[in-house]
Amino acid sequence: MLKKFLMSSVVLGAVLSTTSFAQDKNLHIYLAYGQSNMSGQATVTDADRQTNPRFLVLRAGNHSNQKVGEFYPAAPPMGHSQSKVGIVDFFGRKMIKELPDSIKVAVANVAIGGQSIDLFDKDRNKSYVQNAKNKGDTWWIQYLDEYGGDVYKRIVEMGKIAKQKGVIKGFLFHQGEADYQMNDWPKRVKKVYDDLIKELELDPEKTPILIGELAPTGDLGWRNDAVKQAADLIPNGHLISAQGCPALKETSYTLHFTRDGYQTFGERYAEKMLEILKSQEPPPDTSKKDTVVTDTSKIDTSKTDTTAQDSTNFIRSFSIVRTVESHLPRLIYDVREQSLFVRFKKNGVEHRYRLTGQKQ
Repeated sequence: MLKKFLMSSVVLGAVLSTTSFAQDKNLHIYLAYGQSNMSGQATVTDADRQTNPRFLVLRAGNHSNQKVGEFYPAAPPMGHSQSKVGIVDFFGRKMIKELPDSIKVAVANVAIGGQSIDLFDKDRNKSYVQNAKNKGDTWWIQYLDEYGGDVYKRIVEMGKIAKQKGVIKGFLFHQGEADYQMNDWPKRVKKVYDDLIKELELDPEKTPILIGELAPTGDLGWRNDAVKQAADLIPNGHLISAQGCPALKETSYTLHFTRDGYQTFGERYAEKMLEILKSQEPPPDTSKKDTVVTDTSKIDTSKTDTTAQDSTNFIRSFSIVRTVESHLPRLIYDVREQSLFVRFKKNGVEHRYRLTGQKQ
């Protein structure tokens, strides 16, 4: 019985050990969602297909012979099977360019063109989908099916995997064109964010959401006041400007960005996120430094031999107050004992030796 218990303990320990090492703190993961501009509408080029081992996609859609929930080198389509190039593509490439080589960046992209924020609301999505089917508005259901039939649940699923494998650093959001007549759209955007934060057990103070403007020169640029309201309504919401990002003139509308527009826009998302990451860095650790105050006026050099005299001169060659690393040997003068000492730390234990001037 004891042998069986010990074997079980060993196995359990091995499992726990494997689990603890499964999470990579240097794997930064972003959950992206929205409609067509987040999905990406720019034409894919050969350069877009070139991958970098530090930029990954956490596959959220069932396509491209890739398994949902697994990480792959990032290349379009990043969202559903008909996604092209958009915000997340340029966001990720900018992030790995600016971050240290030890950091990897991954994006899980759950976006479908032309759809309301209600599709992402866990309390409204079922009725939203049913109403669309009743009206025969079903062209996009194939993409919904790629996301498992429920985009909110798919974001949560990706979030749970992200927490196991790396660290969720934030949300990337672009949506609103479909809801240009929805007066309470900012509140609904906040609700979806709040629901995701709660369900994924994330700290809202450490998990920002970056909300991009609609194309200012497009048909719905006038709605950017509402976009700003949404960003302001969320304590950790951040507005990403689309000013100067060209919009693409299409046959029936002007809603999408050009490739250059997507690049500028995606890089702005990255620049804001880099700024946020910088602000989250802990202050410099000064606990490993000591301030040594040396009162050389109290040293009676007439009573010291050459070695002690050299030590005194060494101290005098520095300023009266010096800050040095605590683990390095340093000279101090003890006023009470009227003696010079060498002090250092080894294995967390402090050692102190008196300078006598005698040869060993």
